Amino acid sequence: MIEKENHGFLEVLKSLGAGKYREPKYKDLINLKQLMNEIDIDVKKLIETFRFLLKYRILFKGTGIEFAGLREYVPGQDDATRIDWKASLRSKTLYVKQYEEERDLDVYVLVDASSSMLFGTQNKLKSEYAAVIAGAVTFAGIDTGDNVGFGMFNNGMKVSLEPTKDTSQYYKVLKMLVNPMFYGGICDLNSALLYLLNTLSDRSILFIISDFIGIGEEWKDALKMVCGKLDRVLGIMVRDIRDEKLPKGTGYIRVADPFTGKVKSVDLDKVRIRFERLAKEQEQMVINEFQSSKAGIFKVYTTEPFVKQLIKYIELSEVY
Repeated sequence: MIEKENHGFLEVLKSLGAGKYREPKYKDLINLKQLMNEIDIDVKKLIETFRFLLKYRILFKGTGIEFAGLREYVPGQDDATRIDWKASLRSKTLYVKQYEEERDLDVYVLVDASSSMLFGTQNKLKSEYAAVIAGAVTFAGIDTGDNVGFGMFNNGMKVSLEPTKDTSQYYKVLKMLVNPMFYGGICDLNSALLYLLNTLSDRSILFIISDFIGIGEEWKDALKMVCGKLDRVLGIMVRDIRDEKLPKGTGYIRVADPFTGKVKSVDLDKVRIRFERLAKEQEQMVINEFQSSKAGIFKVYTTEPFVKQLIKYIELSEVY
């Protein structure tokens, strides 16, 4: 199972656990109430910052808005960060900058629902963590007045919602994220990207939430085409620590391929170094492909708050 140098580690150890591992079962997936609570607790305390990023198009290429002029600041209604201090000091009255948008922006959230996402050795499966991210992005997009669309993929596009500003879209997305019928299967990112290439408008930002494991090779050209059409593409790589690091001194353990279900006994101490090298190479390959396609990407572990990592990415990127 480990002889394939390009992605051999994918066929091994994906159901590996240590300590807190729990075997994923569809019936154990996070439910609607739990998902809403996760978004409330873990994300909404930082959502204002995320709203700002979307509202002022910091994530985009800079063509979405134009400066239109100044108007008097309205306390409790206007964002204080938009105050033009130079103009305000001259007139001794607070003024805020106004902007004109070219046209409505579409935000589309694409979530990987393949079998490798149903894995976790910490408090959350990767699929559960991805659901929190997707729910938060959807909430933020609709709250800022943008059209938000949503899709899930595995063997192909499993489900897709057209972008809309309707607040009911948020609850539709949450219900899909907790539906066990949408999970499992291979990770055909190529088909999902080609589908979106033909359906999304060019004034769109695409969030791809995935572990990017088992994606093959065909997706690379599709990613370049999507990046060439859309305003911006941002990948959020969700990883469990055991996707890239194995515990020492474990010895033999039964492991399973998440896509075929094949089980094999493996001496982890013998394969650990090679596994970690291959995992690092595969991760870097994905990052390189995104960067060469002019797309953004950052990695986040299931144990850390994604919004903080998003802000860090924005601050370090040239689009800030």
